[in-house]
Amino acid sequence: MEEPHPPHRDDAAPDEDLGTTEAGVTMPDADDARPPGPSTSHLVPGAQDADAPPASPSDSAARTRRRRRVLAWVLPPVAAVLVLGALAILELTAWQSFEHESAALSKALDDQDEAARQVQGALAGSRSVSDAATAVLAVQDGGLLTGEERTALADAAHQAAERSKAASALLPGSRPHTSPRRFWFWEVNADTARLEKLGANAHERAKKLDAAEGPLRSATETVRTIASATLTTAADRAAGAEAANVPADNDAVLDLRAAATQVKQHASVFRPYAAAEYTTLVAAVQKLQDSHTATLAAESGPLEQSRLDLEAFARSLAPGILMDFEWADLINGLGESNGYLSGETAWWYDRGGYATIRLSNSIAQDWPSDAAHAIVAHEVGHAITIRCRTMYDTTNDQTAEAWATAWAISMGFTSDANGTSAYGSPPDSLIQTASACR
Repeated sequence: MEEPHPPHRDDAAPDEDLGTTEAGVTMPDADDARPPGPSTSHLVPGAQDADAPPASPSDSAARTRRRRRVLAWVLPPVAAVLVLGALAILELTAWQSFEHESAALSKALDDQDEAARQVQGALAGSRSVSDAATAVLAVQDGGLLTGEERTALADAAHQAAERSKAASALLPGSRPHTSPRRFWFWEVNADTARLEKLGANAHERAKKLDAAEGPLRSATETVRTIASATLTTAADRAAGAEAANVPADNDAVLDLRAAATQVKQHASVFRPYAAAEYTTLVAAVQKLQDSHTATLAAESGPLEQSRLDLEAFARSLAPGILMDFEWADLINGLGESNGYLSGETAWWYDRGGYATIRLSNSIAQDWPSDAAHAIVAHEVGHAITIRCRTMYDTTNDQTAEAWATAWAISMGFTSDANGTSAYGSPPDSLIQTASACR
């Protein structure tokens, strides 16, 4: 009876010379081979049934080769799918990031452009006001502005100019060029990084523009406020020159009034034309002063004081009515040479109304007689028609003379030089009407 073989040991000594088949099964050397016999080892799950014949080494090798052939066909497609999937994820992620940053950049640039538009509007206003202030300060105004007023306006204009300079430096150039999205993710990622940087720059610039706008507008408003107060004060001083330059002709007075009104009306707006209007005001003051000098020169001589006193009397009868006075030896052919006191008056309604009274030198010679007072009152009665034109028929010479006589009588001048000697006594009703004209 044959003895059984000893069981196979998994812990064979490393120096034992064991052979290995292609299938990786450890086999005893050929010299030690023994006839097969029953084995005491247990079958593992999936092993062959006890009745089945044991697999030969050639069968195991065949199965291994088949598995390798299957893997050789399956693994490359699987690997390709995995690579393509990863690539698709990278591409999709890159594209989404690009679109997000592109939209963010567009909004940041829109915000920057809006902030820039606001600052540009503020800059336009600031430059306008600063330029107007500079132009006003350049006008040689003969002292209408004091040194302190000039300094305050110059300092405010300088501060506004500095704010304008700082704000201008923040204005962006043209919008940055952005290319359409490219394909490969590494290119897209590079473009996305650039978009992100551009967006951050635009956002930061918009913040700086917003921060610069407020101080710029504030500095501009300071210039406007100071300039408005300064020009209003200058216009008031100019208007005050009218009282200091009596007598001066009506045209010079009216030009001054118009120029002062124009400056005061536009002082609060204070635009570039303010300098031109201020220049006109200064010129009007000079014209008034020149007219005053010329009028005094024309009235100089032995009758000068009588003329000035008589003119002052006439103005006192109708305060606010502009009256020029002209003197001649004969008025309407009447005067000292034939023993008459003579005068005539013309008046106009435009520009607020004004009149010119022409008197014979004989009236100044007769001053301050009752007759001289009465005839001057008659002529002022014509001039005050400017104020009371609806009280009588101003288109008729007879009613005009009756009115002037009635008005002189209503003022208490009873000498027949009041017009009674030339035109007769007016009706009491007209005297009563004229008494309401003051």
